[in-house]
Amino acid sequence: MLRFSYLRLVRNPATQLSLAVALGVLGIQPLAAQNPLVPPSSGVETEELIDRVVAIAGDSVILLTQVSEQLEPLMAQDPSLRTDAARLQTLQAQVIQNLIDQSLVVQAASRDTTIVVDEDRVEQIVDQDIAQRAQAMGGETALMTGLRQQGWSMQQYRELLKQDARRQQLQQQYMLKEQRGMKPIPVTEEEVQEFYEENSAQFGSRPATVTFLQVVLQPQPSDSAEAAALAEAERILELALAGDDFAELAERNSDDPGSVQLGGDLGWFRRGSGFVREFEEAAFAISSGQITEPVRTQYGYHIIKVERVRGPERKARHILIAFEIGDQELANARSLAEDLKTQIDSGADVQALHLEHGGEELPDSLSVAMDQLNDLPPGYATALSDASAGSVFGPIQFGEGARANVTVGKVIEVRDEGTFTFADLEPVIRERLGREKVLQELIGRLRDRSYVEVRP
Repeated sequence: MLRFSYLRLVRNPATQLSLAVALGVLGIQPLAAQNPLVPPSSGVETEELIDRVVAIAGDSVILLTQVSEQLEPLMAQDPSLRTDAARLQTLQAQVIQNLIDQSLVVQAASRDTTIVVDEDRVEQIVDQDIAQRAQAMGGETALMTGLRQQGWSMQQYRELLKQDARRQQLQQQYMLKEQRGMKPIPVTEEEVQEFYEENSAQFGSRPATVTFLQVVLQPQPSDSAEAAALAEAERILELALAGDDFAELAERNSDDPGSVQLGGDLGWFRRGSGFVREFEEAAFAISSGQITEPVRTQYGYHIIKVERVRGPERKARHILIAFEIGDQELANARSLAEDLKTQIDSGADVQALHLEHGGEELPDSLSVAMDQLNDLPPGYATALSDASAGSVFGPIQFGEGARANVTVGKVIEVRDEGTFTFADLEPVIRERLGREKVLQELIGRLRDRSYVEVRP
């Protein structure tokens, strides 16, 4: 069962810092952590600080200013830290250890010739970052003014962000690669229970939820619609094989709204990234520079070009020629949905019906917070907001064309708002602690073979 996540585990600042490396390699860092626009508020002007080396990690040094950059956001979140010397000293020591770990990961990744930074992705991250910061400051002009006031040009600022984005990519790729070769580390029941008890006050209230099973149907194209889509895909494939620019062909012909403006670009992906099975198998069956024959999925026919291969990852573009779905195909799907609803009312197994008739657009079961029902496709909120256990709902129709869906389902459970129980959180906590153990072991290996020194 796939559950919508309505739980966010929160640790105190000291514990959060102990996981900074894990968060860092996953790209989850406060924007202010490397942001020269964050004004100092500690009462000591940064210009008066004399920089010095506080630690050595392999072939790199950790500077006092780097530690200050990490501490500043934490002090902004918790001003009491500024007057609590003991806590501040403890946090500073933890920050130093985290910076050492991050540095060792980057160094190891830099030595691994199989890890390559995607510069196109770096530029994309930097553009998004600058756009977000400009919006937060009231526009690009305000951002540039703030930079000038601190002695930065926009070009210098971009280079800073690019360095950080490259470092993040190196960390992510290295840690993911190393974890693939490791066995999962068991998490004991006692460890899960201890985490639950130590953090129970921070979990907050469990929202009201509804859990349901469903059958998701996709209208099937007529024989003539399928033949027309295949013929068009074969025509475009001939142009691509003759040397026409694939990105331009995608911009002119693809029916995929998510990638058409990008020339069909799907970026880097690996197996299990969310593509339907037929698409994934075709993309991983060819080499760099090759183009597939038309590949049929429930959406239509795809032409896939793999541009680059990097270990288990592919960078590809595609062109989708979608099936033409008309009123008759939608009517057929609704008729089948009504028939399945009658069967469910009579006690038929919903998951078995989904396996027999369902598509892959949505999962066969969901547990959703009531206040998140509006995040589901149109129709779900109306059908489920006042539902009770055992009620059957649908048909619900949403989407258009080849991406149209018709669904019917049955409510399994409705839970009122309350306190999170251990059973609610146990799977989430166990998964989190397991990830932490793997990361800690990887960091331990790097420290064992590296020179590390912390200076007073």
